[in-house]
Amino acid sequence: MNTMSNVECRMSNWNLSFDPQSAIHNPQSFGLYIHIPYCLSRCHYCDFNSYRLDSDQAEQYLQALAREITVRASSDAIRHRRVCSVFFGGGTPSILLAPQLNGVLDRCRAAFTFETGAEVTLEVNPGTVDLPKLQALMEGGVTRLSVGVQAVQDRLLQRIGRAHTAHEAERAFRLMREAGFSNINLDLMFGLPGQSVDDWAETLDWAIRVGPEHLSVYGLILEEGTPLDRERRNGDIGLPDEETEAAMYRMAKDRLREAGFEHYEISNFARPGFRCRHNLVYWQHQEYLGIGAGAHSFLAGRRFSNELLPARYVSAIAGRGTAVACGEELSDEMLRAERLMLGLRLLDGLELQTFKNALGVDDLAASDRATRLLDDGFLRLQDGRVQIAERGLLVANELIVQLL
Repeated sequence: MNTMSNVECRMSNWNLSFDPQSAIHNPQSFGLYIHIPYCLSRCHYCDFNSYRLDSDQAEQYLQALAREITVRASSDAIRHRRVCSVFFGGGTPSILLAPQLNGVLDRCRAAFTFETGAEVTLEVNPGTVDLPKLQALMEGGVTRLSVGVQAVQDRLLQRIGRAHTAHEAERAFRLMREAGFSNINLDLMFGLPGQSVDDWAETLDWAIRVGPEHLSVYGLILEEGTPLDRERRNGDIGLPDEETEAAMYRMAKDRLREAGFEHYEISNFARPGFRCRHNLVYWQHQEYLGIGAGAHSFLAGRRFSNELLPARYVSAIAGRGTAVACGEELSDEMLRAERLMLGLRLLDGLELQTFKNALGVDDLAASDRATRLLDDGFLRLQDGRVQIAERGLLVANELIVQLL
């Protein structure tokens, strides 16, 4: 999943033929996102750019990916820079064969310069891997797996449309270890229809027991147009209330910290040394290049995105080598606001000067918004950094909106 997928495309000030050939050279490293838009089926909460797998179309899509990788790697914005992380998102990237995925990664390595020890993450659904496939992915250069588990109660998995059971999730995790993977993330969700606090405690206990290096803990969001959103509009779907959701989040914070995980981002926990390098690219407002249908990029102060539909993407790549559909050039004010919005999601927060620059003030006392949140204990100033305090974590999005 491309985490920046909700960026608005402003057509009025954008040349659709844009190719970052003309972008100013920047020696910093960048993140590389590869979108694989295929799934076995769509989960009931999902609004990602994903479609049921069509093997023939998938082959055409992979050929288009290869061409886009080659074209992008030759641009002045990229040519002299190094890839610090690669993230295969979707969809369900692991639905493809290992040789297909390794082929894309090989093309990336041939086209781009990788940093030593660059992180390479593959999103995985438990029912789409076996031991030979995992071993082939390990040998092909994948260094990190991100597994969509969500819950360990089969009734809840069925309720949200997941295509696996709790047993399959644990079996897949064991196979990943057997294949040699030592950097595994598990995605978990709270606030699900019919989910109790005891259910959530059982899921957390299971996750701690199996022992991943990283956990992403997300509250359910009912995205417009999804089956669960339609259920909500048609009546009560049995969602936990706000107080229960808050208790679930606090439980996750407390239990995972006690188990030795660092709580380093609002929704993310890691063993020491295992913070997700690719997601840090986003949260630290670094640049990234998106490859594939609907993928978003942020380069040289510009944000742009590819054609959303796989067929349109393939056609655009065949016609002109790129598939940019829309984008915008970000003003200094917009860049500062994004730096604030993203940086405060990290529990380390922002350096005081960066925070003041984002607000456009020389002294925090000049910002009534910041002063009020500091005085009320939602923000704190610690070791020269502005951070969201413990009491602010549950309402972090609202706090950030107030600052913007």
